[in-house]
Amino acid sequence: MLTNFITRENIAYRFFQLVILIAHLVLLAWIIYTLYEGGILPFKTLMFHFVGMSIYGGLLIRITAYITKRHYLKEVERYARAQQLEE
Repeated sequence: MLTNFITRENIAYRFFQLVILIAHLVLLAWIIYTLYEGGILPFKTLMFHFVGMSIYGGLLIRITAYITKRHYLKEVERYARAQQLEE
């Protein structure tokens, strides 16, 4: 099953997915830390943490969407090219 999931053609894309997973886990750890330490941190520091988390999360979403869309369009183009060769 795993051999069909990771192939030579998609190893770079699977590596990208691993990087995105790690980036999400880092964001989750940051959120947990901020919520846990929120009662002790000064208000200004706490606000900077929340602003930083929102910027990090927003960039993470945008970058992930851009790269995934680019990968999808490449797959569609490859499929269309294969269909043209069959005809």
